[in-house]
Amino acid sequence: MKNFINLILSVVICLTFFQGCSKNEGDKKDTPATEQKQTEKTNIVSAEYFGNYHGIQKSYNMKNQYGDDMVIKGKKVTVPSIDFKFLLKENGEVNLQQSNLEDNTRYYYDGSATVKSENAKSITVECAVSDGKSSSPMYTLIINKSDKSGICKGNNEPEFKVDKIK
Repeated sequence: MKNFINLILSVVICLTFFQGCSKNEGDKKDTPATEQKQTEKTNIVSAEYFGNYHGIQKSYNMKNQYGDDMVIKGKKVTVPSIDFKFLLKENGEVNLQQSNLEDNTRYYYDGSATVKSENAKSITVECAVSDGKSSSPMYTLIINKSDKSGICKGNNEPEFKVDKIK
């Protein structure tokens, strides 16, 4: 009799477990693939904003974690002026060319551009780029819809003006 009760109890537990698993599978199927694709598409930059955006970030003193000028061997660490050229492309792709205006060295980055917000006046595009090695900066372009000009914000860097190259 004990074995029979244990068998019934085991069957009930197994059925409850499998029923719970099938409910989770059903929840996943309730989200249509088309809805997911529409959500992804709304985060991609529309064609009217494709193209080159150019701006120059002026030279600045690098800051430490406390917001003070970084000093090494008694000298402030200065970041030179940099020429930025963002190329927004279809399928959420972005390329970035940075040119050091003091020694003319260039750095190239590839990555993805995602629309973070949009209103009647502007669109905010987050550009996550990488040089394929050790550098992976993130920049935010806030573009005015009327004239395609705007500003670029980087992490711990001063913002600067950008304009769409015609």
